[in-house]
Amino acid sequence: MFKEIDDLSDSLVLIVEDSALTQKVLGACLDGLCRVDAVDSAEEAINYCLKSPPDLILMDWILGGMTGLEACKKIQAMDELNDIPIIFVTSNTNENQQELCWDAGAVDFLGKPIVARTLVNRVRTHLKYKRQTDILKQYSFFDGLTEVFNRRYFDMECTRLFRQNLRQQQCMSIIMLDIDYFKLFNDQYGHLQGDDALKAVAKVAVKMVNRPLDSVFRYGGEEFAVLLPNTSEEGALKIAQSIVHAVRGLEIPHCKSEFDVVTVSAGVAVGQYGAYDNVEELIQKADEGLYKAKSNGRDQAYLINEK
Repeated sequence: MFKEIDDLSDSLVLIVEDSALTQKVLGACLDGLCRVDAVDSAEEAINYCLKSPPDLILMDWILGGMTGLEACKKIQAMDELNDIPIIFVTSNTNENQQELCWDAGAVDFLGKPIVARTLVNRVRTHLKYKRQTDILKQYSFFDGLTEVFNRRYFDMECTRLFRQNLRQQQCMSIIMLDIDYFKLFNDQYGHLQGDDALKAVAKVAVKMVNRPLDSVFRYGGEEFAVLLPNTSEEGALKIAQSIVHAVRGLEIPHCKSEFDVVTVSAGVAVGQYGAYDNVEELIQKADEGLYKAKSNGRDQAYLINEK
């Protein structure tokens, strides 16, 4: 798998360097290998990573304000950023300073003056490792049947997004979906048809969710979850209703349902900034909304956002 990863042109390397000349030199060396962006300070680097995480960071040690070493430690301490490999580019190459790099969480270091071939080879190697790790994570985080994210990834991503939205003082919405009378469907039509119904519902949910950060998960059995960071009540409810209507529009026969076709119920919870102490409370509210939707007759979405 490692040898097959040859095209790194869409990988992003962030250069953290307060010398414009060194930025240009590093960028020129990597031209043609990957995409490159640059910032002048450690503080800018952290903000950049929180908004758009790069695949690799080339970090200068000595910077105005926060040092590169301090920035590396902060990045490694953040759950949402600590998988970004950091290479120090520095003239501090004695044994003690190298130890400080490793202790801070760096994956490598390069001495100044820069040797272009060494820089390119090490960046290429670490980008390949990062790509390989991302691929392996992707496989382990997907549900094999429905091809959406699995419960394991939901638990991780939910916590990460909740913390991120809390830090950015934004709201976060969760939709819990459940296929109505699914056990009766399986009993009547068999598990193979049940699997086909699960896959069809998953495809509908993915189609209705359009933004890059919005995600669909198989929560368990016939239940799905949708995470919608920075999404209002109106927006979340609209997406939930669109999923409900689209699933019914599939017209998958279900003679054991009063609707005669496969339908879903949806619970929607919106966590306004500061309204919830933890993400578990928000998930519980979405579950309550799902219960309300089922109690009110199913084949509908119910918004419940009070704490």
